[in-house]
Amino acid sequence: MRKILNITDFSTNEENKKMMKYYCDKYNFKGFELIKFDLQKDNASLNNLIEGYHMRFFPMWLDIYLGKYEILREKFKEKQEIFYWCGGNSREELIDYYKKELKTAEKLEVEYVVFHACYVDDEGSLIYEFPYSDRDVLQNVVALLNDIFEDKKYKFKLLLENLWWPGLRLTSKKEIEFLLNNIKYKNIGFMLDTGHMLNNEPKLRTMDEGIEYIEKNIDEIGELKKYIKGVHLNFSLSGKYLSDAIERHKNSLIEREETLNNIYSHVSQIDQHLPFEDIRIVKILENLPLDWVVYEFIYYNNDDLENKVKSQDKILKTLNFK
Repeated sequence: MRKILNITDFSTNEENKKMMKYYCDKYNFKGFELIKFDLQKDNASLNNLIEGYHMRFFPMWLDIYLGKYEILREKFKEKQEIFYWCGGNSREELIDYYKKELKTAEKLEVEYVVFHACYVDDEGSLIYEFPYSDRDVLQNVVALLNDIFEDKKYKFKLLLENLWWPGLRLTSKKEIEFLLNNIKYKNIGFMLDTGHMLNNEPKLRTMDEGIEYIEKNIDEIGELKKYIKGVHLNFSLSGKYLSDAIERHKNSLIEREETLNNIYSHVSQIDQHLPFEDIRIVKILENLPLDWVVYEFIYYNNDDLENKVKSQDKILKTLNFK
Protein backbone atom coordinates (compact mmCIF):
# COMPACT_ATOMS: atom_id res chain seq x y z
CA MET A 1 0.00 0.00 0.00
CA ARG A 2 1.11 3.56 -0.71
CA LYS A 3 0.90 6.60 1.56
CA ILE A 4 -0.49 9.65 -0.19
CA LEU A 5 -1.77 13.08 0.82
CA ASN A 6 -4.81 15.07 -0.28
CA ILE A 7 -4.34 18.47 -1.95
CA THR A 8 -6.48 21.02 -3.82
CA ASP A 9 -5.88 23.19 -6.88
CA PHE A 10 -6.26 26.41 -4.88
CA SER A 11 -2.48 26.89 -4.97
CA THR A 12 -0.47 27.44 -8.14
CA ASN A 13 1.25 24.49 -9.78
CA GLU A 14 4.62 25.82 -8.63
CA GLU A 15 3.42 26.12 -5.05
CA ASN A 16 2.00 22.61 -5.17
CA LYS A 17 5.21 21.23 -6.69
CA LYS A 18 7.24 22.73 -3.88
CA MET A 19 4.86 21.37 -1.25
CA MET A 20 4.73 17.94 -2.88
CA LYS A 21 8.52 17.65 -3.05
CA TYR A 22 8.79 18.61 0.61
CA TYR A 23 6.32 15.97 1.79
CA CYS A 24 7.72 13.26 -0.44
CA ASP A 25 11.29 13.92 0.65
CA LYS A 26 10.68 14.44 4.35
CA TYR A 27 7.71 12.17 5.06
CA ASN A 28 7.99 9.55 2.30
CA PHE A 29 4.66 10.21 0.62
CA LYS A 30 4.44 8.41 -2.71
CA GLY A 31 1.88 10.69 -4.32
CA PHE A 32 -1.16 12.90 -3.89
CA GLU A 33 -4.91 12.87 -4.32
CA LEU A 34 -6.15 16.02 -6.04
CA ILE A 35 -9.56 17.65 -5.82
CA LYS A 36 -10.12 20.36 -8.44
CA PHE A 37 -12.40 23.35 -8.15
CA ASP A 38 -11.29 25.01 -11.38
CA LEU A 39 -11.53 22.71 -14.37
CA GLN A 40 -9.92 25.38 -16.55
CA LYS A 41 -6.68 25.22 -14.60
CA ASP A 42 -4.12 22.92 -16.23
CA ASN A 43 -2.38 20.73 -13.64
CA ALA A 44 -0.64 18.47 -16.15
CA SER A 45 2.79 19.46 -14.80
CA LEU A 46 1.88 17.60 -11.59
CA ASN A 47 1.05 14.35 -13.38
CA ASN A 48 3.97 12.31 -12.09
CA LEU A 49 2.84 12.68 -8.47
CA ILE A 50 -0.95 12.79 -8.77
CA GLU A 51 -2.13 9.25 -7.95
CA GLY A 52 -5.82 9.94 -7.38
CA TYR A 53 -8.49 12.42 -8.38
CA HIS A 54 -11.34 13.32 -6.04
CA MET A 55 -14.45 14.33 -7.98
CA ARG A 56 -16.40 17.25 -6.55
CA PHE A 57 -19.38 16.65 -4.32
CA PHE A 58 -22.52 18.66 -4.98
CA PRO A 59 -24.73 17.99 -1.93
CA MET A 60 -28.14 18.39 -3.64
CA TRP A 61 -27.17 16.90 -7.00
CA LEU A 62 -30.10 14.48 -6.89
CA ASP A 63 -32.68 17.28 -7.00
CA ILE A 64 -31.31 18.69 -10.26
CA TYR A 65 -30.81 15.15 -11.61
CA LEU A 66 -34.50 14.43 -11.01
CA GLY A 67 -35.51 17.67 -12.72
CA LYS A 68 -36.82 19.66 -9.75
CA TYR A 69 -35.93 22.91 -11.50
CA GLU A 70 -38.79 25.10 -10.35
CA ILE A 71 -38.35 24.18 -6.69
CA LEU A 72 -34.61 24.84 -6.85
CA ARG A 73 -34.99 28.17 -8.65
CA GLU A 74 -37.44 29.28 -6.02
CA LYS A 75 -35.13 28.17 -3.24
CA PHE A 76 -31.90 29.54 -4.69
CA LYS A 77 -32.14 32.93 -6.39
CA GLU A 78 -28.73 32.88 -8.07
CA LYS A 79 -27.54 30.37 -10.68
CA GLN A 80 -24.19 30.14 -8.89
CA GLU A 81 -25.99 28.97 -5.75
CA ILE A 82 -27.70 26.20 -7.71
CA PHE A 83 -24.34 25.18 -9.14
CA TYR A 84 -22.76 25.14 -5.67
CA TRP A 85 -25.47 22.86 -4.26
CA CYS A 86 -26.44 20.87 -7.37
CA GLY A 87 -23.55 20.90 -9.84
CA GLY A 88 -25.41 22.76 -12.57
CA ASN A 89 -28.67 24.40 -13.49
CA SER A 90 -29.96 21.35 -15.32
CA ARG A 91 -29.52 17.59 -15.38
CA GLU A 92 -27.49 17.98 -18.58
CA GLU A 93 -25.11 20.49 -16.98
CA LEU A 94 -24.51 18.17 -14.01
CA ILE A 95 -23.73 15.20 -16.26
CA ASP A 96 -21.51 17.36 -18.48
CA TYR A 97 -19.54 18.65 -15.48
CA TYR A 98 -18.76 15.14 -14.30
CA LYS A 99 -17.82 14.03 -17.81
CA LYS A 100 -15.31 16.88 -17.89
CA GLU A 101 -13.93 15.68 -14.57
CA LEU A 102 -13.38 12.21 -16.02
CA LYS A 103 -11.53 13.74 -18.99
CA THR A 104 -9.41 15.78 -16.59
CA ALA A 105 -8.60 12.68 -14.54
CA GLU A 106 -7.65 10.85 -17.73
CA LYS A 107 -5.29 13.66 -18.76
CA LEU A 108 -3.70 13.57 -15.32
CA GLU A 109 -3.14 9.82 -15.79
CA VAL A 110 -4.42 9.02 -12.31
CA GLU A 111 -4.82 5.51 -10.95
CA TYR A 112 -8.21 6.12 -9.35
CA VAL A 113 -11.06 8.60 -9.07
CA VAL A 114 -13.24 9.06 -5.97
CA PHE A 115 -16.98 9.74 -6.03
CA HIS A 116 -19.15 10.61 -3.02
CA ALA A 117 -22.17 8.30 -3.25
CA CYS A 118 -24.34 10.54 -1.10
CA TYR A 119 -26.99 13.28 -0.96
CA VAL A 120 -27.82 15.96 1.58
CA ASP A 121 -29.99 19.06 1.32
CA ASP A 122 -29.39 22.28 3.22
CA GLU A 123 -32.22 21.83 5.73
CA GLY A 124 -31.46 18.14 6.14
CA SER A 125 -27.88 18.87 7.14
CA LEU A 126 -29.28 20.79 10.11
CA ILE A 127 -32.24 18.72 11.33
CA TYR A 128 -31.38 15.31 9.84
CA GLU A 129 -34.71 14.80 8.12
CA PHE A 130 -34.17 13.89 4.47
CA PRO A 131 -36.39 13.61 1.38
CA TYR A 132 -34.62 10.46 0.12
CA SER A 133 -33.67 7.14 1.69
CA ASP A 134 -30.27 5.47 1.35
CA ARG A 135 -31.75 3.21 -1.34
CA ASP A 136 -33.25 6.15 -3.26
CA VAL A 137 -29.86 7.82 -3.35
CA LEU A 138 -27.95 4.69 -4.35
CA GLN A 139 -30.38 3.91 -7.18
CA ASN A 140 -29.73 7.36 -8.61
CA VAL A 141 -25.99 7.15 -7.97
CA VAL A 142 -26.05 4.10 -10.24
CA ALA A 143 -28.02 5.98 -12.89
CA LEU A 144 -25.78 9.05 -12.75
CA LEU A 145 -22.55 7.05 -12.92
CA ASN A 146 -23.89 5.05 -15.85
CA ASP A 147 -24.73 8.35 -17.55
CA ILE A 148 -21.33 9.95 -17.04
CA PHE A 149 -19.20 6.87 -17.73
CA GLU A 150 -21.44 5.69 -20.59
CA ASP A 151 -19.63 2.73 -22.10
CA LYS A 152 -16.19 4.35 -22.06
CA LYS A 153 -13.21 2.51 -20.69
CA TYR A 154 -10.66 4.34 -18.60
CA LYS A 155 -7.48 3.04 -17.05
CA PHE A 156 -8.35 4.38 -13.63
CA LYS A 157 -10.38 2.63 -10.93
CA LEU A 158 -13.64 4.17 -9.68
CA LEU A 159 -13.73 4.25 -5.88
CA LEU A 160 -17.05 5.04 -4.18
CA GLU A 161 -16.70 6.83 -0.86
CA ASN A 162 -18.96 6.46 2.17
CA LEU A 163 -20.52 9.41 3.96
CA TRP A 164 -22.89 9.77 6.89
CA TRP A 165 -25.88 11.28 5.07
CA PRO A 166 -28.26 9.28 2.79
CA GLY A 167 -26.40 7.04 0.38
CA LEU A 168 -23.38 4.76 0.82
CA ARG A 169 -22.41 4.17 4.45
CA LEU A 170 -20.33 0.96 4.08
CA THR A 171 -22.20 -0.71 6.91
CA SER A 172 -23.86 -3.60 5.05
CA LYS A 173 -23.34 -6.11 2.27
CA LYS A 174 -26.60 -5.13 0.56
CA GLU A 175 -25.53 -1.62 -0.38
CA ILE A 176 -22.19 -2.86 -1.72
CA GLU A 177 -23.75 -5.69 -3.72
CA PHE A 178 -26.34 -3.32 -5.20
CA LEU A 179 -23.65 -0.95 -6.48
CA LEU A 180 -21.38 -3.71 -7.78
CA ASN A 181 -24.26 -5.38 -9.62
CA ASN A 182 -25.71 -2.27 -11.23
CA ILE A 183 -22.88 0.10 -12.11
CA LYS A 184 -21.80 -0.74 -15.64
CA TYR A 185 -18.23 0.49 -15.20
CA LYS A 186 -16.56 -2.61 -13.81
CA ASN A 187 -13.20 -1.28 -12.63
CA ILE A 188 -14.76 -0.38 -9.32
CA GLY A 189 -13.99 -0.44 -5.61
CA PHE A 190 -14.57 1.55 -2.45
CA MET A 191 -12.82 4.30 -0.53
CA LEU A 192 -13.42 3.87 3.19
CA ASP A 193 -13.43 7.21 4.98
CA THR A 194 -12.87 6.38 8.65
CA GLY A 195 -14.07 9.75 9.91
CA HIS A 196 -17.24 9.59 7.83
CA MET A 197 -17.95 6.13 9.16
CA LEU A 198 -17.70 7.39 12.74
CA ASN A 199 -20.05 10.25 11.85
CA ASN A 200 -22.73 7.64 11.06
CA GLU A 201 -23.32 7.06 14.76
CA PRO A 202 -23.96 10.18 16.89
CA LYS A 203 -24.03 8.05 20.06
CA LEU A 204 -20.26 7.43 19.89
CA ARG A 205 -18.41 9.26 22.65
CA THR A 206 -15.05 7.52 23.13
CA MET A 207 -12.18 6.22 21.04
CA ASP A 208 -12.93 2.67 22.24
CA GLU A 209 -16.51 2.96 20.97
CA GLY A 210 -15.24 4.35 17.66
CA ILE A 211 -12.77 1.51 17.08
CA GLU A 212 -15.43 -1.08 17.94
CA TYR A 213 -17.89 0.58 15.56
CA ILE A 214 -15.47 0.49 12.62
CA GLU A 215 -14.56 -3.14 13.36
CA LYS A 216 -18.25 -4.09 13.59
CA ASN A 217 -19.03 -2.55 10.21
CA ILE A 218 -16.09 -4.24 8.48
CA ASP A 219 -17.16 -7.56 10.00
CA GLU A 220 -20.67 -6.95 8.65
CA ILE A 221 -19.27 -6.38 5.16
CA GLY A 222 -17.47 -9.70 5.39
CA GLU A 223 -15.76 -10.98 2.27
CA LEU A 224 -16.84 -7.89 0.30
CA LYS A 225 -14.17 -5.92 2.13
CA LYS A 226 -11.90 -7.11 -0.68
CA TYR A 227 -13.32 -4.22 -2.71
CA ILE A 228 -12.06 -1.60 -0.24
CA LYS A 229 -8.97 -0.45 -2.12
CA GLY A 230 -8.34 2.87 -0.40
CA VAL A 231 -8.80 4.62 2.92
CA HIS A 232 -9.26 8.30 3.62
CA LEU A 233 -7.66 8.14 7.03
CA ASN A 234 -8.91 10.69 9.53
CA PHE A 235 -10.73 10.82 12.84
CA SER A 236 -13.98 12.44 13.90
CA LEU A 237 -15.86 12.02 17.16
CA SER A 238 -18.54 14.69 16.96
CA GLY A 239 -21.66 12.92 18.20
CA LYS A 240 -22.22 15.29 21.13
CA TYR A 241 -21.96 18.35 18.87
CA LEU A 242 -24.26 16.79 16.28
CA SER A 243 -26.94 15.71 18.74
CA ASP A 244 -27.02 19.17 20.30
CA ALA A 245 -27.04 20.88 16.89
CA ILE A 246 -29.98 18.83 15.62
CA GLU A 247 -32.09 19.75 18.65
CA ARG A 248 -31.06 23.40 18.39
CA HIS A 249 -31.97 23.60 14.72
CA LYS A 250 -35.26 21.77 15.13
CA ASN A 251 -36.33 24.25 17.80
CA SER A 252 -35.23 27.52 16.20
CA LEU A 253 -35.61 28.90 12.66
CA ILE A 254 -33.18 31.67 13.62
CA GLU A 255 -30.52 29.07 14.49
CA ARG A 256 -31.10 27.36 11.13
CA GLU A 257 -30.65 30.59 9.21
CA GLU A 258 -27.48 31.50 11.09
CA THR A 259 -25.95 28.08 10.50
CA LEU A 260 -26.86 28.02 6.81
CA ASN A 261 -24.99 31.29 6.44
CA ASN A 262 -21.90 29.55 7.79
CA ILE A 263 -22.52 26.00 6.65
CA TYR A 264 -18.84 25.08 6.22
CA SER A 265 -18.21 25.70 9.91
CA HIS A 266 -21.14 23.44 10.84
CA VAL A 267 -20.01 20.60 8.57
CA SER A 268 -16.39 20.84 9.70
CA GLN A 269 -17.48 20.51 13.33
CA ILE A 270 -19.24 17.27 12.38
CA ASP A 271 -16.57 16.01 9.99
CA GLN A 272 -13.43 16.99 11.88
CA HIS A 273 -10.72 15.37 9.71
CA LEU A 274 -8.23 14.97 12.55
CA PRO A 275 -5.37 12.45 12.66
CA PHE A 276 -6.44 8.98 13.81
CA GLU A 277 -4.34 8.74 16.96
CA ASP A 278 -5.01 5.22 18.19
CA ILE A 279 -2.62 2.37 17.42
CA ARG A 280 -5.54 -0.05 16.95
CA ILE A 281 -6.28 1.54 13.58
CA VAL A 282 -3.13 -0.19 12.25
CA LYS A 283 -4.64 -3.67 12.64
CA ILE A 284 -7.83 -2.50 10.90
CA LEU A 285 -5.83 -1.20 7.95
CA GLU A 286 -3.65 -4.32 7.79
CA ASN A 287 -6.78 -6.47 7.46
CA LEU A 288 -7.95 -4.63 4.34
CA PRO A 289 -6.58 -5.14 0.79
CA LEU A 290 -5.51 -1.51 0.47
CA ASP A 291 -3.60 0.04 -2.39
CA TRP A 292 -3.77 3.57 -0.97
CA VAL A 293 -3.84 5.14 2.48
CA VAL A 294 -4.71 8.80 2.04
CA TYR A 295 -3.94 11.26 4.81
CA GLU A 296 -6.99 13.51 4.52
CA PHE A 297 -7.00 16.41 6.97
CA ILE A 298 -8.62 19.79 7.37
CA TYR A 299 -5.76 22.19 8.06
CA TYR A 300 -5.47 25.94 8.43
CA ASN A 301 -1.83 26.63 7.59
CA ASN A 302 1.37 24.78 6.67
CA ASP A 303 2.39 24.22 10.29
CA ASP A 304 -1.01 22.74 11.12
CA LEU A 305 -0.77 20.30 8.20
CA GLU A 306 2.75 19.24 9.09
CA ASN A 307 1.85 18.66 12.73
CA LYS A 308 -1.08 16.49 11.68
CA VAL A 309 1.11 14.50 9.30
CA LYS A 310 3.62 13.92 12.11
CA SER A 311 0.86 12.77 14.46
CA GLN A 312 -0.49 10.32 11.88
CA ASP A 313 2.98 9.02 11.00
CA LYS A 314 3.67 8.33 14.66
CA ILE A 315 0.69 5.96 14.81
CA LEU A 316 1.34 4.27 11.46
CA LYS A 317 5.10 3.77 11.82
CA THR A 318 4.74 -0.03 11.83
CA LEU A 319 2.52 -0.11 8.74
CA ASN A 320 4.24 -1.61 5.70
CA PHE A 321 4.12 1.16 3.11
CA LYS A 322 5.78 0.65 -0.27
